[in-house]
Amino acid sequence: MAGKKPSFVTGANAKIKAGNLTLAYAQDVSYAVTVDLVPVETMGRYEVVSNEPVGYRVEGNLNIVRYTKIAQQNGMSGASAGGNGVGKWNFSTGGIAKEHVNPGDLLASQTWDLEVFQKYDDNGQIKSELVSKVRDCRFRSKGGAINKRGILVEAFAFAGILGDDDSFSASNSGDSDLASS
Repeated sequence: MAGKKPSFVTGANAKIKAGNLTLAYAQDVSYAVTVDLVPVETMGRYEVVSNEPVGYRVEGNLNIVRYTKIAQQNGMSGASAGGNGVGKWNFSTGGIAKEHVNPGDLLASQTWDLEVFQKYDDNGQIKSELVSKVRDCRFRSKGGAINKRGILVEAFAFAGILGDDDSFSASNSGDSDLASS
């Protein structure tokens, strides 16, 4: 088995990005694409004729192990100078994650993309390849949990517009004014 390279995406070889910002200490990420269906029924039949799509939703969750600005002073490798609270998440679109959970900034908030990458070694060079992407996300909720023997973990729920993976890119169903870049 020597020399075999991993083919599965695992927590050990995954990299999570939100708005092109790598989330250090991301603990759990989950997402789901849901297609809402309506059964079409007719007289004289007990079974439905067809199930027709009427909606498409993408939702998910991510958990972050929270640290503060003193983590870097204490020698924590990879720690950001100001900690990793949502006020420090500067998205490449120009927004800051705190705008999604601060009532005074909600109208100014900008969407962001969630990306999951698989890291791998390519002849001594670490590379990453996109595995899945949720486009145009907004946070729906933020919470946290800590216990006497544990660490603070902040949980975020989000909703997106489209969900892609490495085998296809989702496309909008109609109006061209909704097209994503």
